[in-house]
Amino acid sequence: MDDPTLENPLNQLAQAAVAAHELYLAYLNAGFTEQQALYLTGRILTRGADT
Repeated sequence: MDDPTLENPLNQLAQAAVAAHELYLAYLNAGFTEQQALYLTGRILTRGADT
């Protein structure tokens, strides 16, 4: 019934969310403000959307 070779798309989404959060935290640890870190993370996530 369940094919273990197929990856669950929700797992991919969860992995992407974790990566985005880690990026956000890295900006905070580098000294950016919360607003700046969120802006930069959002720009990376949406790059290409406005091209």
